[in-house]
Amino acid sequence: MTKNFALKKFKIDKLRLKVDKNELIEDGEKRAKDTPIDKISEYNPVKRDAVKMIKAQEATMIPELLPLRHERMMKNAFTFLRGTAGIMEYDILNGSKQSNIPVMICGDAHLNNFGFFASPERQLLFGLNDFDETRVDNWESDLKRLMVSAELIGELNGYDEEENHKILEKTADSYEKGIEYANGLELLDRHYLAYNIKDLLDLVSDDDQMTKVLEKIAKRAPKNNSDKVVKKFTEEKDGKVQFKENPPRARRIPQKAYDEMLTAFAQYCKNLSPDMQVLLSNFEVTDIIRYSVGVGSFGTRCYLVLLKGKDDSNLVLQIKEALPSKYDLLSLSVEEAKEQGYEEGRRVITGQRILQTFFDPFLGYTKTNDRSYYVRQFRDMKDSIDATKLDKESFTAYARLCGFILAVAHFQSPTAPMIYGYVEESKKFSKKMADWAQAYSKQVQQDYLAFQKYLRGEE
Repeated sequence: MTKNFALKKFKIDKLRLKVDKNELIEDGEKRAKDTPIDKISEYNPVKRDAVKMIKAQEATMIPELLPLRHERMMKNAFTFLRGTAGIMEYDILNGSKQSNIPVMICGDAHLNNFGFFASPERQLLFGLNDFDETRVDNWESDLKRLMVSAELIGELNGYDEEENHKILEKTADSYEKGIEYANGLELLDRHYLAYNIKDLLDLVSDDDQMTKVLEKIAKRAPKNNSDKVVKKFTEEKDGKVQFKENPPRARRIPQKAYDEMLTAFAQYCKNLSPDMQVLLSNFEVTDIIRYSVGVGSFGTRCYLVLLKGKDDSNLVLQIKEALPSKYDLLSLSVEEAKEQGYEEGRRVITGQRILQTFFDPFLGYTKTNDRSYYVRQFRDMKDSIDATKLDKESFTAYARLCGFILAVAHFQSPTAPMIYGYVEESKKFSKKMADWAQAYSKQVQQDYLAFQKYLRGEE
């Protein structure tokens, strides 16, 4: 393993500062004076080649999936944003000053990465639900990505620049209120905090469209389970139930790769808590298929595992490749990216456990000889809100909700009182963050057009 790669290791120790809350708040206030909001909200275009950066990220991916990945990315500027998390982080780090306040961040906190999922007690909860880019980093990276996604979706929804700016200000204001709220909670109360579907319905009781959307999800999401996946994704062949093949997205794998995944699955089981090991001992793996998902991660190695229980019940788990963050991929060779051990899979599930609080009990990590993976249930009560189908009032409410929940998630890090001190000391915080988001959205549009030209062979 090279020295450069070793420097990319995931360091959660950055969050363990042995100072009290008031000292952290004072430190945040000091950092707001040293690096004021004017600096972190000032975007200076960075000289770089977006097409070259995308190609570098895709060098670790499966070549036959790239055309479909590009089709998904190029639907509109927002889907392009989803596929270019590394470029945006590069631009943030090189085109603006940073607060240098480290917390556990999602790393890809756009609006579509919030959604519904099941708690171990089978409650339908809402929060961040994608953690491939999670790491310890500056809190504002998450907020900036959230706000740029709101700007781009707002544009798709037909809102003008002034309307979008007001929505962005309210989103940043909601983040600020979330920080203030979380700062006032006792540690254990904050740790156990979760938002279920009933909480959300109470919050939006005066919004007819959001109420209807949430009520529909409340009825639909519990039906998203392994039995539904088996019914939709499998067929009986030669007396055996197996996944359907649908190339290139769903493809059967060679026996050698199949055996590698079986070995990796056995190691995953050993890494789980004893109670989950006992539960999985009642199941047998009956099939594995490569099945690609998402936009940003489409093209990585992702598998579905079909398990049959002693009572003939079904369980479908997803084994998903855990690459270094897209930003790190810009500076790593393909070989360095592959030399991960458990590190990247552990990084992903650690971020999820911290930021989600109540997480999938099947969440775990494993590896093959040269690749790292994490494991989770596939589509277990998972659902989401399509922000492009909301009216302006409901869209604003949804963006504000995501801003608030992002702030509370950030406050699970012990360094988070520094954010409170920083924001409290920052005048016109919401307006300046909104200004940054609208300025950067223009950069996204330029990169989107440049990649379109590349795909058409014009450059």
